[in-house]
Order: sequence, then structure tokens, then C-alpha cells
Amino acid sequence: MCGLFALTEDWSQIIEYFGITASQYAIPPRYNIAPSQRIPAVITGPDGERRIGPLSWGLIPQAWRNETPKVKPINARVEGLRKNTAFRRLVERRRCLIPASGYFEWHQNTKQPHYIRVKSRPVFSFAGFFDTWKGSDGQKISTCTIITCPPNARMKHIHDRMPAILRDHQDERFWLDCSVTNIDEFLTVIAPYPEDDMYWYRVDKMVGNVNNDSEKCVEELQ
Repeated sequence: MCGLFALTEDWSQIIEYFGITASQYAIPPRYNIAPSQRIPAVITGPDGERRIGPLSWGLIPQAWRNETPKVKPINARVEGLRKNTAFRRLVERRRCLIPASGYFEWHQNTKQPHYIRVKSRPVFSFAGFFDTWKGSDGQKISTCTIITCPPNARMKHIHDRMPAILRDHQDERFWLDCSVTNIDEFLTVIAPYPEDDMYWYRVDKMVGNVNNDSEKCVEELQ
């Protein structure tokens, strides 16, 4: 799963990585991003250009507008996207990239938190999807979720799931391509990220408290 992550790079570097031509939106470095918070997401706008802006992490599809959801999914298992009608419609039409510098995972046996990063890039992206709509009070509701997949051979020793990390710019472009709506076609880019391009280390259990948001959250535990 993916329950906490970090985005610690300079905003200019993030904008450059994702090819954003213009944006008035920006956030400072974040070291402990948690569910229900507003997080940056990259989408393809109506004009075909990439846009970046905030979405609340925890999906509320418009299909649930007449319900009070007991759970706002922060993760969506790739294996279930074809079966869940609401999710399938969104992933076919409203895909997004969630920028990240790394994410946190607790060892399933020791409960020790680890910070997990990609070797080749200081910034990468999770595959996600979103919905945005107006409630009966006129308030705009914009939410998202992060897709998860089975772990690679090394990661499975920490946890039995991992977030879907897109492998390169080509996969990111394909994921954001609004002309591709065949779920069997675009889900081909969702796979366990190559283990040789990942590394991780233990961090302090302070990261388990979402009120802690400092560089200490991502420092290696000695």
C-alpha cells in the first residue's frame, strides 16, 4: 500500500521534471504527506497541456454523491480496477500523476518504518486517478487515489503491496494521454517497479505521527 509519502525537492525542479509550462500553484518541501491532505497532482487539461494543482488524497467519486462514504480510498488495487464500475470509468478518463520523492512503508513483521526511493531520479510519479465535481452546496470536490500493484521480488520482504511507480517519461506521457481509453491498453504500464532501481533505509517511528513534517522524517536511522 501507500499511506505516507514525501515530496522534498525544490518546486522548480518538480515543474521542470513534469514539463509544466505555467503554474501559479506551488508548495514547500513536504516530508510526511498523509491521507486527507491536499496533494499535488499532474493532469492533462482540455487544451492538451499538462497542469498541476491540488487534489485531496482519498477518492470520492461523483457516483457516490448521494452517499456518505464510510471510507475514502487512498489506494486502489490494480487487480480490481476492471471490476469496480466507478473506478473503471474514472481510470479510463481521469488519470493523473502524483509527484513524489519517496514513500514510507512499515515492515510487515517488525513494524519498522522504511523510506523508499528511486535511484535514478530524485522525483518520480505514482499512477493515480481522480474525480472532480460540485456538491449540492456548490462546493467543488476534487479527490484522488494512488494505484497499487504487487511488489517486486525485493520489496515483498517489506510489504505485500507497493504503489504503482511509472518507469519513465514515456510511461508518464502514455498514462496522461486522454486519447487512450482502453483499460487493457493503458494498464500495461502498471507493473512492479524494477527492484534494481530502488533503495530504502530505516527511519524514525516519528513518521507515524502525521503532525511531524520535518527533514528528520526522511533521515536514515543509525
